[in-house]
Amino acid sequence: MKTGLEKLREERFSFRQSERKAAEYILAHTTEVINLPITQLAEQIGVSEATIVRMCKKVGFRGFQELKIALAMETVPPLKTVHEAIQEDDDTASVLQKVFFANISAMESTLNVLSIGELDRAVEAIAAAERIYLFGVGGSAPIAIDAAHKLMKTGKAVIAYTDTHMQAMAASLMQAGDVVIGISHSGSSRDIIESLELARKNGAVTIGLTNHARAPMDRVLDIKLSTCSNETFYRTESTSSRIAQLSIIDTLFIVLSLRQLEQALDNLQRTREAIVPKRY
Repeated sequence: MKTGLEKLREERFSFRQSERKAAEYILAHTTEVINLPITQLAEQIGVSEATIVRMCKKVGFRGFQELKIALAMETVPPLKTVHEAIQEDDDTASVLQKVFFANISAMESTLNVLSIGELDRAVEAIAAAERIYLFGVGGSAPIAIDAAHKLMKTGKAVIAYTDTHMQAMAASLMQAGDVVIGISHSGSSRDIIESLELARKNGAVTIGLTNHARAPMDRVLDIKLSTCSNETFYRTESTSSRIAQLSIIDTLFIVLSLRQLEQALDNLQRTREAIVPKRY
């Protein structure tokens, strides 16, 4: 069975000029390409995202993400898909140290790329919102739920949807005065992007919690809250980026609370009293 690289090498001569240009760039920069979202790659090559998708389909892949995974399997040691820094002979102490170091690095990198201006705009939008929606799927779903748990204590109407059908239906009913926060480490989750686009068309403010690199999600965002980690974009599970995302959510909650401190303290007290009977 032919590999992804073999398919590109053999079939590129039958492509359109722009598709061949994309294929040849990928062949020459494979290691770099597997770490890029499609939007950034398209900009670097000088072609459209649609061109890259067509090229991927012509060699038997459903899209760019599937091609990246295939290329990674050919060029990257399998263990790197679990964690970039881990070695097969690492003991527990070494794994612990490397995981913590990666998380610390992601936090520091995120501090460097996160725009305070965008953070302030997100706070303003959430503070003025009638309703707040959180969208996340897969590994981003728990982040969306955590955000809803925090933001609920501001006294706002908040709900998290982790089912893609529910996200689409909710987006179809949104209107001016609503805010929706889409969470996606890669910024390439088709379902999240489509729901954000629909919400935006209906007048909702769209906020993205995603990687700093240019990605398809950027096109449907009013506000972008960027994270930065060394995780690769072909991986199906993000790890250290989650810590940075959770920290941004905590920051949003605290800044919002400071704006209405008396109400925030009252809400916190009421929610604490509500769960007292739930504990021994």
